[in-house]
Amino acid sequence: MALEKKHSSSMMTFGAHRDLEKIVQAPEVKAPSEKQKRVNVNFSEDKHARFKVACAKRGISITDVINELVDEWLRKNE
Repeated sequence: MALEKKHSSSMMTFGAHRDLEKIVQAPEVKAPSEKQKRVNVNFSEDKHARFKVACAKRGISITDVINELVDEWLRKNE
């Protein structure tokens, strides 16, 4: 289903040009085993887009990938 937005010069349609189901699938929801903390990280727009697409292609969330990377870093550096 496409979303429509009225624009002063014409009607714009969002989502109709993409097969969003194919690109992005909902990641598996995991119940947190302990209290969670939010961390903000800044990426360039290009890097964020590439990261988001790569995660979606593999069916894994960005959060899960970053957690795995931090766990690996901690194993090597603690």
